[in-house]
Amino acid sequence: MISFAHSRSVLLIFVLVFICSVSDARPIKEVPKLILISIDGFGFDYINRIGNENIPNLLYFIEHGSSVKYVKNVFPSVTYPNHMSIISGLYPESHGVVHNVFRDDYLNDTFHLDAFFQNVDSRWFDNGQEVIYSSNRRGNGLRETGSVLWPGGLTTIKGVQPRTIGRAFSGNLSLPYNTRIDYLINWLTDKYRPANLGLLYFDEPDESGHKFGPNSPEVTKAVRRVDNALGYLKQKLNESGLLGSVDIILTSDHGMLSVDKFVNIDKCVDSQWYSTDESLGTVLFIYPKKEFREKVLDGLHSCSNIYSYSKESEQLKHMHFQKSSRIAPIVVEAKAGYVITTNRAPKDLTTKGAHGYDPENVQEMRPFFAAYGPSFKSNFTHTQPINIVDIYPLMCEILGVEPAPNNGTLTEVKELLISPPSEKLSLSNLKEKIFETTGITFFVVLVLSALVGGIYCIGAVRQSRITARNRRMFRRVTSPLRTLPAARALLQSDEEDGSDDL
Repeated sequence: MISFAHSRSVLLIFVLVFICSVSDARPIKEVPKLILISIDGFGFDYINRIGNENIPNLLYFIEHGSSVKYVKNVFPSVTYPNHMSIISGLYPESHGVVHNVFRDDYLNDTFHLDAFFQNVDSRWFDNGQEVIYSSNRRGNGLRETGSVLWPGGLTTIKGVQPRTIGRAFSGNLSLPYNTRIDYLINWLTDKYRPANLGLLYFDEPDESGHKFGPNSPEVTKAVRRVDNALGYLKQKLNESGLLGSVDIILTSDHGMLSVDKFVNIDKCVDSQWYSTDESLGTVLFIYPKKEFREKVLDGLHSCSNIYSYSKESEQLKHMHFQKSSRIAPIVVEAKAGYVITTNRAPKDLTTKGAHGYDPENVQEMRPFFAAYGPSFKSNFTHTQPINIVDIYPLMCEILGVEPAPNNGTLTEVKELLISPPSEKLSLSNLKEKIFETTGITFFVVLVLSALVGGIYCIGAVRQSRITARNRRMFRRVTSPLRTLPAARALLQSDEEDGSDDL
């Protein structure tokens, strides 16, 4: 006979089995942590150019981690397009941030990198694509991202807003580097909502490279300042117990080239035939008046020391710089060592360093890359370059989330990992494995539910009958009216009534 107490014991066992089954199907793991760092204007050749004595902390991450030959960045090799390509894995024509300054006909407005409110206006950056902090949110566990001045990474994209320091890219470049790191560490160690992903931006040595040239002592000093900040980061991570558990990716958006020559395109084209939003640069967007389009193109083609492309050209298609409506009808690129100017440009130009050139042709534009942490090999140098769009799928792999559609690949970057994706369960196989495990668990739970439910019902009925019978027996013994026929009839069970009839 199974008692009600026994059925409760079985129910308890069932609950325990259920918890164990669910735990086996969806194991709880610590959320992976990643810090992405950009050192603006730090070309791949700076490692050897600056001198080891000036970059001891950067060398620590390189020597105890993995590095590559160089990074193939995107055209134009300027700040905003490349920072968006890093966090989205897309070419500028796909993510829509096509230059530091560009027009949007739909918005009827022009974006400027130093415009505070535009930096936090998602209309300029949320173009249907994901970025790493929106991908990170899709992962299991508590997922938060903190962004310290990341160009293009300060606003809501795909419904996800990272934590920021409250100001946009242009508003806080004077913020001390150690203070930027303090914000990041505070987010990572938050007791209630700890971030597992941090984006950290340093504006040097880009600023010094423009003003003094890439080979100047001022650039070396700026690099040393960044290196000291990396030392402070390492110290804070060590103090908080995160140094051995967080992955760190260090890279850049572009390098820098010495320049001392200028080309005024208004000597080749009548300035009344077109408009542009910048008066000087290595890559300018040209908006010709409709009736002068061919004249503008002909005049630019005749201009020395520049390349001019119509938006339909095969060259822009090859550079993945054609599809976006934000790309101007005509794109002008200076040849290496030159800067394009117009009649509206300042007369006292002092630019000694520039970038923006096609990195396929000007190798000084290519950034560096190094990665350190539990996911990466130690003291490993990959002899092949990687694409800047490969960094996004690499970060997704580290964070354990499936990447959104992107232009990158893990083909080259997987060599940096201790456990390459090919040797691990792929995300698609992981889904099948989880489905298989949860399917088996569901079947087991269903059978156990039916079994325990049946046992519970049988036990409840038996217990109810036993309780009723004991109650009747108790009344027979204690009632003073036991000898009265009416009372006796009331105390008889159904079985007793049946025996009397016989």
